[in-house]
Amino acid sequence: MILNKIIIAIISLSTMLLSTTYEIKEQDLILEIENKAPELEKKIEEQKKVIIEKIDNLTGEVLLKAQENRIKYIDPTYILDKDIPKYDKSGRKIGVLYAKGYTFNPIEFMSVVPPDFIIFNACDPSETKYVNNLIKDYEEKLKDYMLVNSGCKNKDLRKTEFNSKVYFLTKEMRDKFEVEHTVSIIYIDKEKKRIAVKEVSADEKDNN
Repeated sequence: MILNKIIIAIISLSTMLLSTTYEIKEQDLILEIENKAPELEKKIEEQKKVIIEKIDNLTGEVLLKAQENRIKYIDPTYILDKDIPKYDKSGRKIGVLYAKGYTFNPIEFMSVVPPDFIIFNACDPSETKYVNNLIKDYEEKLKDYMLVNSGCKNKDLRKTEFNSKVYFLTKEMRDKFEVEHTVSIIYIDKEKKRIAVKEVSADEKDNN
């Protein structure tokens, strides 16, 4: 009798378990995502518009327009603030290669001179005219150059002949070369062993 009661109890419990409906949390999660999809899509579209607007209004670092022609020189000489160790082929330190206080000018070690940087406002008519003439001169002499925009918005730049041909002036570049005005031409003066920053007033008649 006792055995029969146990069997009946097990059967009853099994029946209850099979007939019980359990909530599926995954379905609720999917439904919640579907409900929030329009809101998420709207936020994504808004973010895309913000990003596109920022890209369109990108100008690079903005400089003042040069009012006169002048040239200045930057000394790139570097002084070591600590010893540079010397190692043998096995990687063991065997002494000092360059001692603290050692000075060197990287221009002295240049076998190839890097291209000149021509920094200008690609939306300024007088500056673009000057730069176009300058480019012709560079190409005739087979000189390398890089165009750098300062002040012209990207959306306006795309409408010019310089679209996709220029870089944007960064803060690092402006600070490193102490650039103040457009048009500026940055080049290596091997004879003086200096970095030259030549400022040109594009409005000067003698320059065009």
